[in-house]
Amino acid sequence: MTHQDTPTIWENKTPEQKGALLLAEHEGRVLQALAVDHDGTTWVIKRRNQWHDGVAYRVKPEPKRETVTMVGHHRGYWCFGSDCFGHRDTHRITFDTIDGEPDCATIRMERLT
Repeated sequence: MTHQDTPTIWENKTPEQKGALLLAEHEGRVLQALAVDHDGTTWVIKRRNQWHDGVAYRVKPEPKRETVTMVGHHRGYWCFGSDCFGHRDTHRITFDTIDGEPDCATIRMERLT
């Protein structure tokens, strides 16, 4: 977990932290509660208007979005990546990732030559 995700249970939060969570809930933002189960701990969607002293809460973080671009060529097989020769590149593939997972709906391909 990052510093931002360090869980603080409700009863140990400052009035400012509690107020920020209550305002976020009022604004309709998605809140999460830290649940402990047999697999460890997981952030789950919080039920509205329920607060428990021994539970940590947070505003659900925005997903991390990144764009990946790969260039490559075909010489009997397709080659994309660091083992390729840049001067041979004939095609570019670009796609987005959400929290490190490819978003297949964003794939764009183009011919370079």
